[in-house]
Amino acid sequence: MINVIVCGANGKMGQLVASAVNKTEDMQVVAGVDAMPNVIQNDFPVFKSIDECSSIHADAIVDFSRPEAMPKNLEYAKNNGLYIIIATTGFSKEEKQHIADMSAYVPIFFAANMSLGVNLQMQLCASAANFLGKSVDIEIVEKHHNRKVDSPSGTALALADSINSVFDDEYTYLCGREGHCGKRTKTEIGIHAVRGGTYCGEHSVMFIGEDEVVEINHIAQSRQIFSNGAARASRYMQCKDKGLYSMRDIVNESRTVTNLLVETDTAIAMLVSLPHKMSIVAEIFSKISDAHISVDIISQSPPIDGKVNLAFSMEEKNLAEATAILQKMDIPLSINSMTKLTKVTIEGEGMEKQRGVAAKLFKALAEQNVEVQIVTTSETKISFCVNRDDEAKAVSVVESTFHLMKS
Repeated sequence: MINVIVCGANGKMGQLVASAVNKTEDMQVVAGVDAMPNVIQNDFPVFKSIDECSSIHADAIVDFSRPEAMPKNLEYAKNNGLYIIIATTGFSKEEKQHIADMSAYVPIFFAANMSLGVNLQMQLCASAANFLGKSVDIEIVEKHHNRKVDSPSGTALALADSINSVFDDEYTYLCGREGHCGKRTKTEIGIHAVRGGTYCGEHSVMFIGEDEVVEINHIAQSRQIFSNGAARASRYMQCKDKGLYSMRDIVNESRTVTNLLVETDTAIAMLVSLPHKMSIVAEIFSKISDAHISVDIISQSPPIDGKVNLAFSMEEKNLAEATAILQKMDIPLSINSMTKLTKVTIEGEGMEKQRGVAAKLFKALAEQNVEVQIVTTSETKISFCVNRDDEAKAVSVVESTFHLMKS
């Protein structure tokens, strides 16, 4: 069970967060913190200061309060071994730096907006900025309810930051145009705030060019999306190491493994007791390349007594020719081979930051008695070969483990 302290518990968002947490399996609110602790009757204790929570066993803090409460909340998290989700906006540059500094001691999830949709909007805006370049003018309009305190919104600034990162932070932000005479500069992002009524939050990013406009919008129809996002972040942060996390990490985690590729008729050539010299390895692959043979997975063992074992995969139809090339080389080596193999590859952008993907894969294969003959990895890819007889079983294991379909 994940025990959560909600800061700003008696505010509108605090109440929604508490409800979302309590509706989430294996999570519960055990305490709240609010400047007016008795204004609402809750089914959990609410204190005026977070220091009063010392007798409460908690795992996490969800902070939807005010920026001035942040330092004390972070210090409490640090001293009590809690992780913290900060969903408050309106922080100064110095306060944001303090959050970053504290992440060296505390697992911190910090997001200007807890909506997955808004974070997708940020990625789309960065892609649009990269594609359109400096040929367009960029304007952001945000709309919020009449009780919102900070302006422009933290989300509007985060959208601007996602665009500005494409341009190496060269652009400046112009919040409103009063007092600014003269033509618009090419390296500015205009940000405009509307306050009124009960707007939950609308953000429109316009890329304005000659005779055309590209507009990327997000409309929040209820505050529930933010409270649900906070509950999801609370679960995501469970067991995370100290560091600074964001909604982008959640998005990437959902994209940990996105593709499955299967290639049949694969073979492996294995060179045993090869002299440990890079010049020899270079010569081997040069001669194979000159014969227009493509190799794929390459694996070399650590040297022992000046010798290494080298293995690489290729299409099975090329094995005989590759073996003949190797046998003609003036190199002392022993050549073995394996045929009737299938190469399976999984890949995804989120693999770079998500630990345990290989462990999850190999455990699932082991449970089905599928043996791996050779494997190679990168930050975003794992490729391995299995016996052809195990192909269907291996593919089924990967599909069910990572919810994929082969391509």
